[in-house]
Amino acid sequence: METAIVAGVGPGLGAALARAFSREGYAVGLLSRRLESSEPVADEIRSRGGKAFALSVDVTKRETVFATVEKCHADLGPITALAYNASGFGRGNFLDLDADVIRQSFEVGVMGAVHLAQAVIPDMLKRGHGFISLTGATASLRGRAGFVPLAIAKSSLRMLGQSLAREFHPQGIHVIHVIVDGQIDTPRIRARDPNRAAETMISPDAIADAVMHALKQPKNAWTHELDIRPSTETF
Repeated sequence: METAIVAGVGPGLGAALARAFSREGYAVGLLSRRLESSEPVADEIRSRGGKAFALSVDVTKRETVFATVEKCHADLGPITALAYNASGFGRGNFLDLDADVIRQSFEVGVMGAVHLAQAVIPDMLKRGHGFISLTGATASLRGRAGFVPLAIAKSSLRMLGQSLAREFHPQGIHVIHVIVDGQIDTPRIRARDPNRAAETMISPDAIADAVMHALKQPKNAWTHELDIRPSTETF
């Protein structure tokens, strides 16, 4: 059995990606800062006969990331898929922003992906194949006023994805970047606006399905970037 690592697991897209990889026959390592975010998803996967466990990890800590990947490999099997869904945020008027807010958003949004990719790609190269999915956002393409930390991190993650694709596609590792252009339908969004129409939000399962479609693409027809948005979203 091969293993997929999903970083940034909560009740929304991270959970949907973990379930989707499990349905495709992968053992799944679920990474989150707090176990209470990922353990229920691991329990759900195990209850359905899948193999999964949750780990509390700060993706900005390089040594911890590498140790976690080693544990996933030892306990679950060779790691041939990575979905990086962790994201820094931070918002506010630019002149009022503390530089540490920008730095932390970049560390979570970009450097965590760097650490994990460097930890898992050697395994993928040994196996001769691999798959890496990076979760982007509207901010991957354009920055909004008041969202400098997010825009810096997401646009940088997009460039990381392009560089990884150009270096590792010829070596059998498929890298995709997913632009999520709109709000994801999560329990938190529902609680904040219970009357909001479902068609104005993106289903996390629909995003995960699109990622799984890319996972199964033949080598002579690989997608690198895809964008997903509700039909009501302007772009």
